[in-house]
Order: sequence, then structure tokens, then C-alpha cells
Amino acid sequence: MGQIPLELISNFISMVILIMIFVKYYQYKQKLDVLKGLDDLKNKKKLTAEDKSFISSNLKDYQILFARDEQRVKLAYPIFILVAGIVLAFLEFKEAMIHLNVIVVAFIFMQVNKIHNRNFVNLLTELNK
Repeated sequence: MGQIPLELISNFISMVILIMIFVKYYQYKQKLDVLKGLDDLKNKKKLTAEDKSFISSNLKDYQILFARDEQRVKLAYPIFILVAGIVLAFLEFKEAMIHLNVIVVAFIFMQVNKIHNRNFVNLLTELNK
């Protein structure tokens, strides 16, 4: 039985992370539509007490998520740099570039997640006023 090349595993992981980014984007668009609907209700002054409660509870949740995302990115950044350095030091440049793809895509995923949560915090803050 042959061994699976490491490049295939790296490419597979990168593709999985890319799929996760697209799923995250789709979920973001759905949540954004809900917030736009709430904004329309706010502009028409038709927000119910239930809507206001939903906005304030989600604002708290997204503030926590955004703070966690910021901490994760701050922690992951030096780790990604260390791993990239190790990969570049011990592998040929051509091979290293294949594996560094996973690091880049993972970092992009973390940034996208942070940006989405920051946008929700900003939008919910505006709705909460």
C-alpha cells in the first residue's frame, strides 16, 4: 500500500479551509439580510421589544466573539510565522510553497471570521442606538 504524498494532504486541507470560507460567507450574507430587515424596521419605528432584546443579546454575543477572534489572530500570527520558518528551513523551496499555502489560507480564514464579527458588532451597535 502506497503512502499518500504530503502535498496532497496540504492541498486537501487548503481546499477544506476554502470551502469553510465560502460557507462562512454564505452565513454572513444570511445574517446580514436579517440585520438589514431589522434596520428597515428601525427606520420605520416598528421594532418590537422582542427585536430590541434580540439585538442587544446578539450584540453582546458578537462582542465576545470579536474579542476572541482578535486574541486568536494575535496568538496565531507568531505561530504561523514560526511554522513558516520551520517549513522554509527544512524543505526545498518548491515543497515549502505548497505547504505554506495551508498557513496562508488558514490565516485568511481567521481574518475573514474576525472581519465578519467586527461588522456584526458595528451593525448591531447602530441598531441598538
